[in-house]
Amino acid sequence: MAMLIRFLLFAAIAWYGYRLVRKLLDKQASLPPTSPTTEKSPEAMLACAYCQVHIPVGESTQSRGKVFCCEAHRDSYFRENPPQD
Repeated sequence: MAMLIRFLLFAAIAWYGYRLVRKLLDKQASLPPTSPTTEKSPEAMLACAYCQVHIPVGESTQSRGKVFCCEAHRDSYFRENPPQD
C-alpha cells in the first residue's frame, strides 16, 4: 500500500511540474519581441543618378546634389557628365 501512495505522489509531482513548464513556455512564446532593432521605420527610396536603381537614403552616397548607390557609380557619372562650374 505504501508503494502505491509513493507512486501516486511522484506521479502528481511529475504532472504538476509538466503543467508548470508548459505554462511558462506558452507565456514566453506569446510575448512579442521587444528588440527595437527588429522594427525599422521605412526610409525614403531614391534613384541612383547613374543606374536608376532605387536605394534607401541611409545607404546612398550623395554628391553635388545627386544621389548614387555606390562610389563607383558616382565617379563614373561625373566622368561621363563633368560638372559645369
